[in-house]
Amino acid sequence: MAKKLFYTLLALLTISLSITFFSVVGVKASNVEIDNDYIRIVVNNSEENRGRFSVGTTGGDPDRDTDQNKHLIYGGDDPWTSYTTVRVGNLNWVYGSPTDRRAGYDGLYGEMVQEPTVENGTIQSSWKLGPIQVWQILSLSRSTTTGLLDTARIEYHVKNNDSLAHMVGLRLMLDTMLGSNDGAPFRVEDKGLVSDSVYYSENMPEFWQAFDSLTNPRVMSQGTLKGPDTTTPDRVYFTNWGSVADSPWNFDFTPGRDFTRIGEYELDSAISMFWDPKPLGPGETRNYVSYYGLGGVTIAPGELVLGVTSPAQITSDPDKDDSFSVIAYVQNDGKGMARGVEAKINLPDGLELVNSPAQIKLSDLDVQETTQTSWQVRAKNAKDGVLTFEVEVTSINSEPNKARRQINVLSPAKVNYMFSGPPELRIRDEKYNPSTFEAKAVVRNDGGTASYGNSFEILIPYGLELVQGQSATKFTGTIEPGEEVAFSWLLKPKIGASGTLAYSLKTGNSSQSGRNCFIIVPELKPKVWVGAPVKGGSNQIREGDYFSVSVWATNIPDFFGADLDLNFDSDYLEVVGKTLDISRGSLFIDDLSREVVWKMPSVYNSTGELIGLKGDRGPNNSLNLAYGTLVTIHFYAKKAGDPEIKIKDAKLYTSDGVHYSTDIKVEHQKFRIEQAR
Repeated sequence: MAKKLFYTLLALLTISLSITFFSVVGVKASNVEIDNDYIRIVVNNSEENRGRFSVGTTGGDPDRDTDQNKHLIYGGDDPWTSYTTVRVGNLNWVYGSPTDRRAGYDGLYGEMVQEPTVENGTIQSSWKLGPIQVWQILSLSRSTTTGLLDTARIEYHVKNNDSLAHMVGLRLMLDTMLGSNDGAPFRVEDKGLVSDSVYYSENMPEFWQAFDSLTNPRVMSQGTLKGPDTTTPDRVYFTNWGSVADSPWNFDFTPGRDFTRIGEYELDSAISMFWDPKPLGPGETRNYVSYYGLGGVTIAPGELVLGVTSPAQITSDPDKDDSFSVIAYVQNDGKGMARGVEAKINLPDGLELVNSPAQIKLSDLDVQETTQTSWQVRAKNAKDGVLTFEVEVTSINSEPNKARRQINVLSPAKVNYMFSGPPELRIRDEKYNPSTFEAKAVVRNDGGTASYGNSFEILIPYGLELVQGQSATKFTGTIEPGEEVAFSWLLKPKIGASGTLAYSLKTGNSSQSGRNCFIIVPELKPKVWVGAPVKGGSNQIREGDYFSVSVWATNIPDFFGADLDLNFDSDYLEVVGKTLDISRGSLFIDDLSREVVWKMPSVYNSTGELIGLKGDRGPNNSLNLAYGTLVTIHFYAKKAGDPEIKIKDAKLYTSDGVHYSTDIKVEHQKFRIEQAR
């Protein structure tokens, strides 16, 4: 812990200085957290180490009073020691923001797309790592062995945004910890691991557990490596933290070496899961899912302390023939060596053994020594309900012991959804009304077990686009049986698009296929038009009034400049003060203080002409889509009547100086001047 303590003290000093600084400027980034009665997940949202996470308990196991507010992953409120590497080709990208500390210091760092944000009960973030966009989705999930929402679901979603395929792999390193114990054995199937060990996909265990003592376990943790909704790693290493912290991909691994960091004197265990690089084609996506949290062990005290763990629930799915592990831990809590120790499993109807004997001989056990064994079991014509099995342990010279454990048999998850949007957009004041629209998905789990890993991607092939700042892909996190989750996207028409436009929803894990929706988008035609007269917010004009009229240019793509001539009824109207009360339009006002050209027109009140107005937006300053005024003119109403203001000639120019070639609708303005009161 020495180096970690040094870095932690350094971080506290930095935080102290930061608090002083932030109290002056009023800015402070806060970490992002989700929690429940059992555990919490904290994601770092500071400038450095942003995106890294820790897991700890809140109330912990409700049947244990020793595991409240304990670490499961080192870091607590300042996560930094655990990190994830995405390997693209031969380059090692570390997920999240750069670090000033040891863990992952030598990795490459990318560009943040979405900072850590709570969405639909998950903490989501996204980084662009070279040509690959990566999402990290963290949520609260059920432990396979406790059946409680006391486990962190850790998902990475990678997408190749390039036009070329890339070899993409992922390494997830967790700096595991049991409260204050940083070196408890990893318990895997029939082994207790206390030194560098590796497992490969062909012999990958379903899960591993860690606890300090079977007679009085303070904290029990568990990582899931294989099973439903879990992406089985190609390799998993149990090793010391320092080795994997210093190297973002390959690291110093020495079978048989204990978990002490090199050059130090304290145990510091970690786990590193590898999903080896595989081709990821253009536009292709891939998910990696792992679980880590609390573990459930049924413990029967005695001379031979017996602990039994297994899944808390299984699904009655006739289309699957999955097996699961039952693991028994045995500790000698007697006065002398326990000899001839054996363990036996007794299964009810609905469960059967898979290629393993019911009774297994174990080694002799010295006082306080622990051993373990396992069986593979599968459901056989099991119906929904509760099944109870029993494990008994015997010894020649010790009292026998037994433990019973229940498994809930449930129907599988069944996710259904509805996808909808408005039938059409309308036009008001030469704009779409509304300017954006909502595409909404409502997702419901009608099955008997929770659903995990649901992703939904909106596909927009033509004419529509997402409002900036949104991701096309949404992740729903855990959906419990009977639970409903709603989420939406904001879309808008692209420039020049019209007609019946389609968009659809692509589902990643649903019992339904994708669904199309359609929206009718009317055409917004390029238009130059004279607006209604305005006097103090009113359109009612009387003789003797002073009022203003604006000339608009709307929905003009690639707008750069304009030439404009107008006619007005000189019998009724007069431009006030010649050119003094003519204002340049909003299309020629630039907040960036660019070189905007504006030429005032000549005004002839006697003939009712306004000639030679000219403006352009200056070099490299054209508008993608113009919507604004060309000019505002202030008039005097000479007498009552029905005058008209006409556009005599309007020429609009694109950024390359070419006259705008598309037909432009021109609209004049005729209005009423009432008699004076």
